Amino acid sequence: MATQENADDIRKLNNISKRLRYVLDTLGVKQSHMANKLGLSPSGMHYLLNSDTKSSKHVKRIAEHLNVNEEWLATGKGEIHEENTTVKTYKIPVYYLDQLKLYYSTNKEDTLTTNNFILTTTPYPKKAIAIYITGTEFSPKFEVKDIVTFEQTETFKDGEILLVYLAKTNNITLKYGFHIEKIDIVLVSLDTTPCKLSLRDGDVMLGAYRECVKKVSY
Repeated sequence: MATQENADDIRKLNNISKRLRYVLDTLGVKQSHMANKLGLSPSGMHYLLNSDTKSSKHVKRIAEHLNVNEEWLATGKGEIHEENTTVKTYKIPVYYLDQLKLYYSTNKEDTLTTNNFILTTTPYPKKAIAIYITGTEFSPKFEVKDIVTFEQTETFKDGEILLVYLAKTNNITLKYGFHIEKIDIVLVSLDTTPCKLSLRDGDVMLGAYRECVKKVSY
C-alpha cells in the first residue's frame, strides 16, 4: 500500500513526461530500452521524457508494455495499475559472465543453475537468460550494474546484439551479429576485429538481446 508521502508525490506528476519518468524509474526500465520498443531515436525519447508533454500518440503502447493504466498515464486520473488487474510476471535467471564461461568451457553435463533472478512482464517464446553487465564496451546502451536479457533463439536480425561463447578464446562476450551469404554469422565489436561464429568448432550463440533493466547494486 502506498504511503501518504508516496501518494502526494504521485499527485504532483501533472503531465505524461513526469508520469512516464516516474514509472521507468520505479520499474528500473532503461530509457534506451523504452525507446527501442517505441521505435524512437534517443533524442525523441529524451524529448518525450523532458518536454512536460500533455499528450502523446505513444501512450497506449507505453501503457501496454509497462502494464500501467492507460488513463492514468494519459491524464493522471485513476490508479497507476487498473483495479482487479493481475499482472503476470516471469522469472529470468541472471548469471555472471564467469559463471557462463565456466559452464560452456567444461563438458556441460551438469545443469546450469543460479540463485539470482529478475522478474519481467514480457512472455518470451523461447527460454531467456540474463547477465550482469560489468564492463563499458556497450556504454551508454548498457552500463555497469545493468541486467540484460537475451532470448535463446537461433534466429536474429542483422545488427542485433548477441551473447556468444567463443571456444577458441574461451570467452563469453557481447557482439553485433550479421549474416553473410545466408550461412555464416560474422561477429563485430568496436574493440576487436570481426570474426565468424563457428558452431562446428564449439562456439555457442546463447541468445539475442531483448531488454535491459537498471540495477542499483548486486
